[in-house]
Order: sequence, then structure tokens, then C-alpha cells
Amino acid sequence: MKLLSNSHLFWDVVISSLDSKRHAKAIIERVIERGSWEEIKEVVNYYGKGKVTQTLRQARWLSDKTMHFASGYFMIPLEEMRCYTQKGSHPVPYL
Repeated sequence: MKLLSNSHLFWDVVISSLDSKRHAKAIIERVIERGSWEEIKEVVNYYGKGKVTQTLRQARWLSDKTMHFASGYFMIPLEEMRCYTQKGSHPVPYL
């Protein structure tokens, strides 16, 4: 996966320790939250729209901006997104 050779999204981990299958959830969430449009398209092409959609439905936390983007682009009703339904029970982390 070409994306893993670019460390700006994964500055806090050792890139060589990332496994694209084992760490799919973390990679998808990080790229959707902080990646460029090209990086988002690469993740969707690599994992498939179904896997990305399922991961976003189960994500524990996404910013409001990312949550609404994901809802619109992947056609996921907000009420079906875990980060939306549990939003009130979790404090907002500092970014």
C-alpha cells in the first residue's frame, strides 16, 4: 500500500510495524480523519467501499466535520454511526 510509505499521517507510529490487514481499522479511521482527497480515494480503492463504510459505522470517535463527510459521501445515516450515537457520552478529545 503506497499510503503507508508516506509517514505524515502516521507520525506517531513506526511505519514498518503497520500491517495493512491487521491495522485496517486504525488506518482507515486515520486517513478519513486527516488524509487528503487522494489518500481517501487510495484507502477506498485498497479496502473497498464496503469495508470502509463498515469501519466508519463502528468508529468510536470522529470529528464532527469527518462524521458529516462520511455520512454524506458513504451514505451512512448519522443514527447508524457509533460516534454519533455515543457522542454525548464521550468528552471531545483535544486535537
